[in-house]
Amino acid sequence: MNALPSIIISIIIAATAWALPLAAAPTAPVSLQVLAPNGGWCWFQDERAILAGDTVVFGAVKSPSGDIDAHAWNPKSGAVQSFTLAPKHESDDHDVPAFLALPDGRILASWANHGGVKPKEMNTHVWWRRTTGPGDIRAWSPTESVTLPSSATYTNLFRLTAERGRIYNFNRSVGFNPNYLVSDDAGRSFRYGGRLLSWPHPAKTDPKSSGQTGGGRPYVKYASNGRDTIHVLTTEDHPRAYYNGIYHGFIRGGMLHGSDGQAIAPLSQTAESVVKPDQLTPVYMGDAEHVAWTVDMHLDAHERPVVVFSVQVNGSSTQHLRSATGMDLRYFYARYNGQRWHVHPLAHAGTELYGVESDYSGLAAIVPHRPERVFISTNADPVSGRPLVSATDGRRHHEIYSGLTADGGATWAWTP
Repeated sequence: MNALPSIIISIIIAATAWALPLAAAPTAPVSLQVLAPNGGWCWFQDERAILAGDTVVFGAVKSPSGDIDAHAWNPKSGAVQSFTLAPKHESDDHDVPAFLALPDGRILASWANHGGVKPKEMNTHVWWRRTTGPGDIRAWSPTESVTLPSSATYTNLFRLTAERGRIYNFNRSVGFNPNYLVSDDAGRSFRYGGRLLSWPHPAKTDPKSSGQTGGGRPYVKYASNGRDTIHVLTTEDHPRAYYNGIYHGFIRGGMLHGSDGQAIAPLSQTAESVVKPDQLTPVYMGDAEHVAWTVDMHLDAHERPVVVFSVQVNGSSTQHLRSATGMDLRYFYARYNGQRWHVHPLAHAGTELYGVESDYSGLAAIVPHRPERVFISTNADPVSGRPLVSATDGRRHHEIYSGLTADGGATWAWTP
């Protein structure tokens, strides 16, 4: 089973009417199949979509019911199956399930809350279920859960064959920081493993702090070769609270390493960690006019990381405001060649996705196993940055573009 680009969910869930972008537009209408008429997700869970044989399995959260759903779509036949993993759970994008293919063909799904469930003690749980048969989402084992020392959100599932099939489930919990669970019995049970990184709320005297409350939480993306390594891509904090950079490291053999393989510290097995995000290898250094946020990461054919991140530029005067509008967002593309990181501007990301989250872009997704191809969502021409305004309603809209590079990300060809 292979991961799918995360943006494919936005393509296949909702039918979209094409606006008329300023770049070359399709000459014929685009036909889309609606697979889940009610579903949303957040980008800090992986994998949200996997390929199980000929079937795409993906998760979503219904609103306003809060149902946590699994869906299976056969692209050849068009058939769709759906199963509710947790009815009336919490109507929140953080709750979308992550999926993992098990060696026997069954599928493991895991999810967590965003802190809005009552009683509040329920927000310290991480849940999971497994299909009872290979690749069949119509029947699942009973729901199981483990209680963490603190509220938990996000789930990220990875299995390492070199560690006798140990499964890691990364989440945000203790200290509002990245933590992890482990399973040594193919996902039948999980236990708390430890705290991955430590990042307290930044002091107002920190020159990279915006002074905004709500910080103290790194945003992490993960990727794995499935054998012996889990890669970690992180910010220091929330982009509203801190002038974020982007940092990379990897877990192997019980140690946390920088990009070059230099050991940083043992992987913590307690609720404390001595490693801060900025102790990992810098990929991109942020400042008040260049505030970064993690978007996507996959591995190339040499098992080296390829990443996309967004940057809010020239926004320091309103960067701390939750409801700032008209922000200038950009996408960047970076690859590690075994010796150093090469970082390139990717595309204009346009303005914020909606008004109450000024750093939210339309997002981007690297195509797994073909990282020279990227899908983006933007309401600006990817090259010029000109607004994409529809001739139909005169309004600006986000559109999906496919980008292809032949020189490691230095230049890109874009197709709407």
